[in-house]
Amino acid sequence: MYKKMNNLDPSPQLYLKIINRLHKEEKILAIKKIIFFSTTFILSVAGMFFTVKSLIQNLQTSGFIYYISLLFSDFSIIKAYWQNFLLALLETLPALSITLCLTILLIFMQSIKLLSKNIKIYGYK
Repeated sequence: MYKKMNNLDPSPQLYLKIINRLHKEEKILAIKKIIFFSTTFILSVAGMFFTVKSLIQNLQTSGFIYYISLLFSDFSIIKAYWQNFLLALLETLPALSITLCLTILLIFMQSIKLLSKNIKIYGYK
């Protein structure tokens, strides 16, 4: 019932050529991703240095460290006025610096994860 419309058969090496080309394209894409995530990794390390330095500076200028030191020196005062103490901590907390530092840390960790994944892809095939 089934008739061949034409007598053209693909060569036996065609499948191997297609698979090899696909592997080559995957490696090229992996190399591009490795370069991108390496750059992201390096920039996040540099950014982490500056954001941590800024966070430490903001913690010192805001007085947050002085309130935290009360935990170790005069804990009885904190027990007596714990609500005021918590409000004072929240007021002096440099939220923007902490958020920026955590964002850079997240970018750093994601770039490590994706970089190792693409290195594995590149080395595997």
